[in-house]
Amino acid sequence: MKRSLLLLAGLVLAPASTACKAERSERIAASYSSAAQRTERPLPHLQPHPLAVGLDAIPAEEDYEVRAARAITEANLQAKLAELEHELEL
Repeated sequence: MKRSLLLLAGLVLAPASTACKAERSERIAASYSSAAQRTERPLPHLQPHPLAVGLDAIPAEEDYEVRAARAITEANLQAKLAELEHELEL
């Protein structure tokens, strides 16, 4: 008799404990903030930005030659050479 009562009590309480676990998991899921929950919104499409500087703004070898031809003359050639040698020593 005791055995059948224990069996009957186990059969009645088993589904109740399963329902408690389901309710608990629902409460836990609801307790998370909306920031932590996953959203189903698609990510925005990013457009590539245009270049801020054009390729013409990057100096080429010829630009340096033109600058050097203007900056270095027969009169200041020795002074410019001494200045460059001093820079190389540093």
